[in-house]
Amino acid sequence: MAYIDTLQKVTIPVRGEPVECIAGSFKGVPFFFESTEFSGGGRNVQTNSIPFSNDHVNEDTGINVPKYSFNIYFVGEDAENQKNDFLRVCNEVGPGELIHPYFGVFKARVNAPINLSYGDYQEYITGSVTFVPENDFELKNAVVSLSATTKKKAVELRKSVADKTARSFRVTGKSKGVWNKAVEMSQKAFDAVYSARKYVQAASEFVREFGRMRANVENIMRAPKDYALRIQGLITMAAEVSGIPKSTISGAVENKKNDVLEYLDMMKFDIASSSIFDNQSAENRAAIVSLMRLTGASMVAESLVDCEFSSVSEAERYQNDVYDAFEEMLEDIDDVDLYVQAQTLEAAALKHLRDNLSKIPYEVEIEIPATNNLLSLVYGVYGNLDEIDSVLERNGYRDPLFVKPSDKMVVLCHD
Repeated sequence: MAYIDTLQKVTIPVRGEPVECIAGSFKGVPFFFESTEFSGGGRNVQTNSIPFSNDHVNEDTGINVPKYSFNIYFVGEDAENQKNDFLRVCNEVGPGELIHPYFGVFKARVNAPINLSYGDYQEYITGSVTFVPENDFELKNAVVSLSATTKKKAVELRKSVADKTARSFRVTGKSKGVWNKAVEMSQKAFDAVYSARKYVQAASEFVREFGRMRANVENIMRAPKDYALRIQGLITMAAEVSGIPKSTISGAVENKKNDVLEYLDMMKFDIASSSIFDNQSAENRAAIVSLMRLTGASMVAESLVDCEFSSVSEAERYQNDVYDAFEEMLEDIDDVDLYVQAQTLEAAALKHLRDNLSKIPYEVEIEIPATNNLLSLVYGVYGNLDEIDSVLERNGYRDPLFVKPSDKMVVLCHD
């Protein structure tokens, strides 16, 4: 007896002709099918032509995913209920067990829309459905964007410290002394932000916001959450957003390395404590200092992952400066949750930097056996003259036509 003869079958009259169907099921819901198709196997190759040439490039993007398509039927007096049950399990999240008479039992998902139609007098319901097998592969080796992770953690830290400030900072209903000290401390914070943000001081919007906050500090303090968010907005304001024309944003401003240095200074912000401070003034001082330092720390990390370093040694200097600043700041944090968040952010930012050190070009000294011209030397190293300006700037030769062995030559290696 042939294998197909052992399968459960049903004969359905379709337009007066008998159609023999075989049983299958998905997530425990049975169905009958007249035919099934399999597609898949081989490699998924994307072919791209190279402009202005007769060549092309083939990119292998992985194996073609198998697909199992069925021409299905629901038959009998309860066909409508069968159809509804089938649609229900197909709409459920996650894979389910597919029993395929020819390919066995395996986990699968519905891959495409389900098409259904009704026969004459609703004696049966027919349609089509396609399944793809579920892959047990876990994304353990997938590249997680540490840059995105770091930025997300930075945003979360800013939110947490703003919430903590809103709970700790209080002036409403307090004494005149508390009020005056809060105004004085707030203005010191505003001035510190203005002093640190050197590259946005030319922005009219930044200057206006700084002026408004300093002039209206007494009103702003009445709402602690808004007070915290306003200070953070001043700290995080970007040059492009704050009104500086793109043509005037120099490389120094666009370079995130300068932002890192600005925010590193902000992480050291402090307000001198005093024994004459009452308890609320002491809490207000701690809240402002924490807000300034942790917001600055979040921006250090956020800016660091966007930096492009010219050499490994430069990247390592920034790494050491960021590490030292975070460790010094962490010593003064008395809130456990903020401490953990800041420490986690530091780890993510520095890991991103370390992981990218291998991509940063490093300096190599090339031995010059005899006097030669710079063009020949550069071509001998790189095989082209694309780096001629970089080599000349790096070595500062007075006469590029006569480079002597004693002059030495330092080049960047991009391996």
